[in-house]
Amino acid sequence: MESSTKTRGSSGTTILMLIVVLIVAGAIYYAYARNASFRGAFHDVKESAEDTATTSRVRTALVLSKRASPFDIKVETVQGEVTLTGQVPSDEVKNVAGAIVQDTSGVKKVHNDLGVNPSVERNPETAQLGERVADLEIKTDIDDSISNKPELKDKHIDVQVKNRVVTLGGTLETAALKYVPEQISWQASGVKGVTNNIVILNSVTAAAAETPDEKLARRVEFELYSTKAVSLKTLQIHVDNGVATLTGNVGSRAERLLAEKITQSVEGIRKVINNLVSPDETQS
Repeated sequence: MESSTKTRGSSGTTILMLIVVLIVAGAIYYAYARNASFRGAFHDVKESAEDTATTSRVRTALVLSKRASPFDIKVETVQGEVTLTGQVPSDEVKNVAGAIVQDTSGVKKVHNDLGVNPSVERNPETAQLGERVADLEIKTDIDDSISNKPELKDKHIDVQVKNRVVTLGGTLETAALKYVPEQISWQASGVKGVTNNIVILNSVTAAAAETPDEKLARRVEFELYSTKAVSLKTLQIHVDNGVATLTGNVGSRAERLLAEKITQSVEGIRKVINNLVSPDETQS
């Protein structure tokens, strides 16, 4: 009897709580549906959160830009419309910043109120962050390219990038393998220099492994890369007794002739055999 009474009491309490919850929920819905100020407040909170997220995305995009990141650019977002204020050194940087913002998700309109002041100073902190981002992009590019090389699969090669200068570390079995990561590094966009500290496991063999002709081939490769006008991705260089043979594909006849001229200018190269193929010459 007593147990039955307790059960009925518990059930009654549960039903009462459900009724209270339904009443509260109904009151909130009624207020939202009927009360414009309540509805507006709810909308403002949602919109404010979206504007905050948009501002964050815009700031991140500007930091990733090598041109815009060194300068103090203030970002404010209201109802999806972004306003930029601050000073930049040129119209070019101003336009770049505006284009970056316009391309950012969540931006409905851009008010580019940046002032142009050629004497404006760079912000060391944001400039450094921008350079760090560039270094990380280069490192990622090189790491991916190395991992896609079958001969370097499962090899532990350390890639560090600072101020766009690549430092390579680790160990490999042969001198020929050692220079594959170096070539990959030079081909990465934005690289200013490469230091190859990779150690060959058999140092005695390694010392004798690189012949004078191989050194010349590497020198030719470096000179071609330095011009920034000849792509090394589809070009091979072989040197035999001072005679350099160029094979592969280039973008144009002018690029083909430039590669030959640069190769011929390298000290130690006696002759150049140019077997490079260009689309315009193929068509003719």
